[in-house]
Amino acid sequence: MKKVTLDEVISYFDEQCPNQYSRENKIAWISELDEIIFENIIKNRENPEISTFTPYDSETEGTQELLVPFMFREIYRYFIEKSVAYTNRETIAYNNALQMFEAYYDNYFSWYNRNHKSSDVISFNI
Repeated sequence: MKKVTLDEVISYFDEQCPNQYSRENKIAWISELDEIIFENIIKNRENPEISTFTPYDSETEGTQELLVPFMFREIYRYFIEKSVAYTNRETIAYNNALQMFEAYYDNYFSWYNRNHKSSDVISFNI
């Protein structure tokens, strides 16, 4: 399954939402999101794709593959967009981007749950 890269996400965001924020700011936001995804979704699965998450920074190669597949790439756009709006104190833009982000996040989370078995062990006492 095709994954998106750091450069692809940043270029796509800048194309969709021209902004004054640095590449480093965007990398920090992307890293924050991937860490959330790792901690809340990926880490608790049987045989996870990765066992640890290393945050991205200005030294991270632009070809670094991110955790979310291409078909869900909008999750990155709306996470960065909501972060930009929050930083700019644009309440309406923030709320709109947050709603879109949550919809994409929920969609990704549901897809991931359907395709990756949980490592949780449930025991029943009779």
